[in-house]
Amino acid sequence: MGRTLALKLVSLLGLIMAVVVMGTLGYHLLEGWSIFDSLYMTVITLATIGYGETHALDNVGRIFTILLIIFGTGVVGYGLSSLTLMLFQGDLPVYLRKKKMDKLISRLENHVVICGLSRSGLYALEELHQAGHNIVVIEQNEAHAAQLLAASGTPYIVGDATEDANLLAAGIVRARALITSLTSDANNAFVVVTARSLNPQLTIVSKAETESARKKLQAVGANQVVIPSYLGGMNMASLVANPQTMHFFERLHSRYPHAFRAEVLPVLDEWVGRSIAECLPIASGNMMVIAVELPGGEVQFNPPLATILHQDESLMVIGQHPQAAGS
Repeated sequence: MGRTLALKLVSLLGLIMAVVVMGTLGYHLLEGWSIFDSLYMTVITLATIGYGETHALDNVGRIFTILLIIFGTGVVGYGLSSLTLMLFQGDLPVYLRKKKMDKLISRLENHVVICGLSRSGLYALEELHQAGHNIVVIEQNEAHAAQLLAASGTPYIVGDATEDANLLAAGIVRARALITSLTSDANNAFVVVTARSLNPQLTIVSKAETESARKKLQAVGANQVVIPSYLGGMNMASLVANPQTMHFFERLHSRYPHAFRAEVLPVLDEWVGRSIAECLPIASGNMMVIAVELPGGEVQFNPPLATILHQDESLMVIGQHPQAAGS
């Protein structure tokens, strides 16, 4: 884009200069004036100032002046208006805004890249934004991306998320996770493959439309695959089977969006050999440990706070942004 903008600026300035040079040479050759007098006469003619003739003009010079006014002022007016539009409302502000965003993205680390602003992508963006995560969005529709920036200040890349260049521009090699919510399962699979090759340690979550697509996305490198229609069906069934429970959790989440949060915490190395009470701020009352998942997949619900933690275990907790006491 920078090269294109420079070419446009050069072409417009060149167009204006060409008219000035032609007018100067015309007066110099036709009237025999000096270069400076010819330049002065050309400038005041094109500017329509009307100071009067620098020297007396013969008929040939007057005809040349008429042609210069008719054609030259039109060309210069077009060039100046296009140049003004480009500088204040066109490509230049867009270019400067993009450079600013590129600089912001280049400083991000351990951020989340969201590919596609579908409904699923927008909900994921809103949830991550509320949780305080740094986010970069890749979206093909520039209007949607611009609305995103205006609403939340989230930096974005306009382009196809399946292309390596756009993923690299979003800082995929420094990212912590990627969410791909494109409308096509094939495109989501392509993003997963590309992102995995660029960052093998990346946590990748993908949207899928069918169960067969879910298996394929997992096979090509997605850590987790979500089928929105499946989750929606489960929620609707739960609203019928257990309406009070679902309403209770929904009220908690909507009323206390920053306080009520369920998370699964892998046991950190520094927690191994210590009790749950020593590792998590249970005493403050801001957190509850719901279950411990053991390495073999067995789940121990409502574990005692004196439970000793081991390698490869995970804790399911509900609370306000849990912070490890030992971290």
